[in-house]
Amino acid sequence: MILTGVDSNHEDIIEWWIKNAQKHVKNETIGVWDLGMTPMTRSIIEYNYPNVWLSTPLDKHKTSGWFYKLHAVIDAPEKRVAWLDVDCEILTDISDVFNLVKPDTIGLTRDWVREDWWATGVIVVNDRPDLLYEWNNRLLAGDDIRGDQEALKDLIGSNTHPQITELPQEYQWLRISLNKGKDSPNKKVIHWTGPKGKKFIREHLQHGRKYTGQEV
Repeated sequence: MILTGVDSNHEDIIEWWIKNAQKHVKNETIGVWDLGMTPMTRSIIEYNYPNVWLSTPLDKHKTSGWFYKLHAVIDAPEKRVAWLDVDCEILTDISDVFNLVKPDTIGLTRDWVREDWWATGVIVVNDRPDLLYEWNNRLLAGDDIRGDQEALKDLIGSNTHPQITELPQEYQWLRISLNKGKDSPNKKVIHWTGPKGKKFIREHLQHGRKYTGQEV
């Protein structure tokens, strides 16, 4: 399953994400977690994309939907799941990523900007390792945690971990890496992080205008 989730803050780009996923990934279920979408957006997905799995609306106690992405992975209806944040652009079929993730581990790329951090916009599992539950509990329990990446850093530090498989960077090429002149012809996913990245999606990618090397 190729999965994302969205709340009302960024629901305007969910159709772009779905169309992109459906274009490139043919043999996996495409899924969307409702992390607080408006009823109108939910109806659009149900009507326009009947083959997309859509969760029931999540009853949440934190205001930001991204606090529930690990919950979404844990409770996904299929055993193997590749979560991609809604601001991730899929460039090619990524189904082979499941073959790279060892049993009882979480597949993640490194954060090239903060090299001792794991980048968590793409999360891949073939099962549900204990670390996934521990990470989810840390994320939901702490008011001092600003997001999933910080929760993982707080939980395991900067070290490698026996329940993490490091994925090739091509599975999550960061917007900031492109701005620093780091690119690869083999990249499979671009993560358009932050407000600037989402602005680029809204002003360019949603209208069919691809990235051509400009700073974003």
